[in-house]
Amino acid sequence: MTEVVSSQESGVSSNSALLRSAFLAPVYCLLTTVLLSSASCSIGNPAGLTLRGQADADSAPVSLRGRFDTAYYREADDNTVTFVLLDGDEASPTQAAVVRLFWRPRAGRTPLEETATNCTISYLVFADDPDGDVRNAGQVGVYVGAGFLFPGSKPGPAELTADLWDATVRLDTRSDRFADLLGTATMTGSFEARRDPAKVNELLNQLNRQVTQRLGFPRMVRNDPGVASDS
Repeated sequence: MTEVVSSQESGVSSNSALLRSAFLAPVYCLLTTVLLSSASCSIGNPAGLTLRGQADADSAPVSLRGRFDTAYYREADDNTVTFVLLDGDEASPTQAAVVRLFWRPRAGRTPLEETATNCTISYLVFADDPDGDVRNAGQVGVYVGAGFLFPGSKPGPAELTADLWDATVRLDTRSDRFADLLGTATMTGSFEARRDPAKVNELLNQLNRQVTQRLGFPRMVRNDPGVASDS
């Protein structure tokens, strides 16, 4: 179950309402809550992430909440890990997150600064108009950013949990009628992913195709070395 929550329920202009519906569509809306309390999810209790943002000073703050039913990872070494998280149907997700860890912190051994980051994030929102307006069908917004990811262990186990702290993302690319309600947003949460390198490659190629189709021009979600696109 996913939702978009605004701090204001009234006073929305008709144009804002149209844009809101275009954005809401994806998951009849989105990505979810789990304020970082080091609680870990399980595959049976899907991942939780929360985005909080505000498009501009005149807009109401928005929280995007959603669950991920599909999560996989692969590692290049103990410090370099790629996670792919999907919400909704695996073949046609309503939202997705690709998180790439580039160094792994050690509890009690890694000094952290307030601005420390160790992962990059691509967050995708696939939006369709909930009222069936074909003009809004096939929208996508691609948000990118960075944050701090703390895995529960070094990579290698069949399942790997991780907590995401204080990430910041902003809109990088969008289709023509995609409405950005977030502006610069914060992102927190936790998730658990299953180790399956082949599935990660397959899903990255799938997301690359789906984003490119909706944008109308090529846009690589991740262009990791050694991952061939089949599009």
